[in-house]
Amino acid sequence: MADSTTLYRFHWPGGATNEGRGEDVADALEKLGFGAASAQALDYYEVIEESPSDHDRHELLKRAYQ
Repeated sequence: MADSTTLYRFHWPGGATNEGRGEDVADALEKLGFGAASAQALDYYEVIEESPSDHDRHELLKRAYQ
């Protein structure tokens, strides 16, 4: 069964990275032991793997604009 959360890669100042799953960025950071507000300290984050529902929604939107 597919995981219902999204996999994120977090990039911090100084070059450190972490990967974590969550319903959203704040949830993934909290599961990694960071506070949700720590997202403000990130350089940036990437979505590595979408949840199945996010993927389906994005595919639906792409088809709607073709």
